[in-house]
Amino acid sequence: MSTIIKPYHLEMPGICEKMFDIPFYQNECEKILFNGVINEHKIQSKEGTDFISLAPKFKPHSDYEIMLQSTDSKLKSSITSLSDLAVHYIFSIGYDYIKYLSNERVIEEYGLDGGYPYLVFNYDEFTTDRHSGMSKKPFHLHLNSWKKETINNIKPIEYEKVSSYYLESVIDPIFDITQILTRDVINGKTLSEYLESVNVYCGTSDINYSAVYKITGGWNTLLTRNFVLILKDIHNKLEERYVNILKMFTGKNNVPELYTRHLLLPEDIIKKSIDESIYSLEYKEALYKLVQKVQSISPERFNELCKNSNLRDTLIPLRWLAYSVGLFSNSFISSDKPIINQDLYINITPRLFTKIGGASIMNFPEQPLVKIDRGNGKLTQSTFDEHVEFQKGFVKELKKTRW
Repeated sequence: MSTIIKPYHLEMPGICEKMFDIPFYQNECEKILFNGVINEHKIQSKEGTDFISLAPKFKPHSDYEIMLQSTDSKLKSSITSLSDLAVHYIFSIGYDYIKYLSNERVIEEYGLDGGYPYLVFNYDEFTTDRHSGMSKKPFHLHLNSWKKETINNIKPIEYEKVSSYYLESVIDPIFDITQILTRDVINGKTLSEYLESVNVYCGTSDINYSAVYKITGGWNTLLTRNFVLILKDIHNKLEERYVNILKMFTGKNNVPELYTRHLLLPEDIIKKSIDESIYSLEYKEALYKLVQKVQSISPERFNELCKNSNLRDTLIPLRWLAYSVGLFSNSFISSDKPIINQDLYINITPRLFTKIGGASIMNFPEQPLVKIDRGNGKLTQSTFDEHVEFQKGFVKELKKTRW
């Protein structure tokens, strides 16, 4: 396990599904059966039709989590599979969520002073043969916010009290090189107009397992069509580089068959390809490290590893490109300094082994890496009622502008 950063964890209670049996959540989707939807919005454009639903979470990552999910009958997993208009709609609501959390009345009513918001989505479309950081394959954006008293329960992970497999799942073995691997891809002329590479400190440590950028224009950028292009360009660049590296390491450039992974080429051939590549010396050094972190897994070995879920989820890599994108201000909620007016950062974190996505491995202002342990206990009825009122208040605002 990499010791790149000190990990923390936070336990969050689950919610009994029967609690959602109220009219507010009993709205149907047009194309699929998806229980617990607050609203489904049909978006038609020249690129086609998208269905985007606002829904709660039965096992939320935060006190007031809501999710925006693609609910089309056709699987749309990557951000590039959605129309520009649909992506614009999703992140405009993300902006509205941050604006809602910046409202002095809302902060006072729900005791959000000192809380923290965080928006995040994952991509891992093809890992369907082992546990994956993206359990729901349709694209979905998590709108998260924690209260101060919840944040106060964040604790360091005590290594002696958890299994080595738990630690391996929290800290992907490639986290010590993901920042180098990602920044070389993102630092191009197209994106540099909107993204400034920075080191963001959470407490005394920076988020060194992720490539972090300051977004020019702050949260208002989420309302622009340029933001759609930024996110789609990031996806395309990451996938193109992933394919290039995969070809160097395996000679293949396609998604592996189910229950298999491409076998590695001999190490000397891989290193020769790295040496002959046009990448920087620093990037080549990261790729040399990657050679030491991966191994060939034959179909027979795959089946053997799958007999033990811990081995399966820590030794078998994810099946294709996997990454998360988080949006945050690294500031606590305050009436005096509304989050909507604070700097906006984006972190981009590739994943190769960990089954945990960016909604459960993320950063708080005082802790750079926090594992969210969901479903620990059950939410009380009174807390759930407050949860519902918060969401109803947000929906009331959306009806004024979006619906």
